[in-house]
Amino acid sequence: MFSWFSLQSGIRGGGYLSQIDALRGWAILLVFFFHAWGISGGSAGSEPSLWFSYVAAGRTGVTLFFVISGFLLSIPWLRAMQSPNVAMPNLKNYYAARVLRIVPLYYLAVFMACVVSGYWSAGFKAFTFQFIGFEIFPFSVVWWTLVTEVQFYLVLPLLIWLLASGGKSRLILLMVLILWGGVYMTQVLHNPSGEKIGSYLLTKSLLGRLPAFLLGMLAAWIFLKARALPIFSANWVRVLGAVAILLALYVNGVVLRHTVLLGEWKSESNWHEHHIYEAILWSVVLLVLVLTRPLFYRVIANSVLAVVGKLSYSLYLWHVPILFYVIYPTKERIGVGFSESVLAYLLTFAALLLSLMASLLTYRFIELPCLNVKRRLAI
Repeated sequence: MFSWFSLQSGIRGGGYLSQIDALRGWAILLVFFFHAWGISGGSAGSEPSLWFSYVAAGRTGVTLFFVISGFLLSIPWLRAMQSPNVAMPNLKNYYAARVLRIVPLYYLAVFMACVVSGYWSAGFKAFTFQFIGFEIFPFSVVWWTLVTEVQFYLVLPLLIWLLASGGKSRLILLMVLILWGGVYMTQVLHNPSGEKIGSYLLTKSLLGRLPAFLLGMLAAWIFLKARALPIFSANWVRVLGAVAILLALYVNGVVLRHTVLLGEWKSESNWHEHHIYEAILWSVVLLVLVLTRPLFYRVIANSVLAVVGKLSYSLYLWHVPILFYVIYPTKERIGVGFSESVLAYLLTFAALLLSLMASLLTYRFIELPCLNVKRRLAI
């Protein structure tokens, strides 16, 4: 029945990393349960436990997605820079591949949202990849991240070109990064009153999220340099890798718990650097998984999570409206206490199943055909 489904479907070449799909699986599950908890009316109350912080601050899954994007998209460019026998990616095919990957399913989601809501003016902004926030709730809740992704798609070739050209080009790149850093520090990080609404919106753009992409690119550079080293097959490295992942997840839990205590507005406007900490820690987890096989490798990077990761784009676009329409009517009828009831868990599980079913359909009939076309494009 699902003979068309393969973890390597739509992947060009032989460089598939199942660990990355597994990390995508973790990322979408974090985002899913974060939204399920919010729609159910959950409240962290006093200081949340470390593990629950991953639910209450599950938007960290978005940071993980950004790190993965920086890692995967930069690999072909960095490989060409490191090897004189490898040509730089074809720019036209690069952009065609990005359009095939993100636009068809996104446009379907925007079109359906406009039909249901009737908000065509906001839909036009979404079609042109402008930030619209909650203007077509609940459909548009996650769309801002795709706008940020597209901004990175546009900027990445320029960053690589300046880096690869050397000489004055690298000086220009340094100046661009210094300029970005100045705007980032003054308009995003330095916002003690939390009153700069413009600064808050910048946190939802590439200007505010560039560190995650850059750290993903750094992880890709390290991976290409270190992957052939025999040391990473040693048993003691597997133990060290397991310790590194546990430590990174523990520290990230501490960071996430603090963001929950601050609340979304304060953590985004007054302590936005937490996204940098998260990106550093997710980059550590990613590097350990792709370079070593830590002791509990199959717990973190198994085939089930890889399947979820394969469906993550569809899941990302469909899960919020499905969660909302499955949970919210019952939550409103029951009122206080719903988030702690058994029904909240049952409806969340039902919404997850429905989201997976919807994602299988759109992956089969929208994503996979586009991936197959994308696969035939020369790098």
